[in-house]
Amino acid sequence: MHKKMTCVGQKSEKGEQALNRRERRVCFQRLSYPFKGLIMKLNFKGFFKAAGLCSLAFALTGCITWGLVSNTASRPHAEQWRSDTIKGLSLAEDSNGTKGYVFVGESLDYLLTTGGGEVVKMLNDPAIHGERITVSDNAKFILSSSDTNFSGSITLYYDWDNQEDKALATQYGFICNTQRCTWALDGLKGSIHLKNKKADYSNVMVFHQPFTVGFYKYKATDGVPRGLANALLPVTLTLDIVTSPLQFLILCTTRNC
Repeated sequence: MHKKMTCVGQKSEKGEQALNRRERRVCFQRLSYPFKGLIMKLNFKGFFKAAGLCSLAFALTGCITWGLVSNTASRPHAEQWRSDTIKGLSLAEDSNGTKGYVFVGESLDYLLTTGGGEVVKMLNDPAIHGERITVSDNAKFILSSSDTNFSGSITLYYDWDNQEDKALATQYGFICNTQRCTWALDGLKGSIHLKNKKADYSNVMVFHQPFTVGFYKYKATDGVPRGLANALLPVTLTLDIVTSPLQFLILCTTRNC
């Protein structure tokens, strides 16, 4: 009996010790949760601050280069000046006595100084069916710096009816397939003129299907010439690397970081 009582007492004492240890562990865990949350918040704050500073440093390293690039003149690009609908061709001459064929537009006239002669011959040929001729509606002429001279090309289409018709179109320069002939007129040059109120348009060789021509001029933004900017780029990159600590310090001073 005495031994059994002793064993039971020992077990009870060990159970109480285990229970106390468990309670202390649970209590410690409960107390540690707020500290863990605080530590995580501090870590995240530090992380975001470090990330922000790194991003700021990377952004600053390039101030001089960014200034050069943003002030570099852009490449010339075409902008549409105006468009006009061409109704036909007519023989005319300008104020200097230069004779040639004119694209008769709704708003202005366009005297051809180079090209167009073969088209006139074709339009005057009674064997060619003018009603079957169409012109690509996306014709594009480029203006000179004076805005009075132009150069460009147009594409004509001819829907042939029989083999004889097809052969005749080929003689004028058309390239034909099973249904349609195509003729690209490149190298057209001319000058733009106001409508001549005294001009006789009765002999105009009419395009049965008028077409639209877009007139474009090349523009570029002002700034550092692109060639000079490319030459200065390695210098500005070096300066940015050397002065990046100073740039960072200046920005931090102004923003109280």
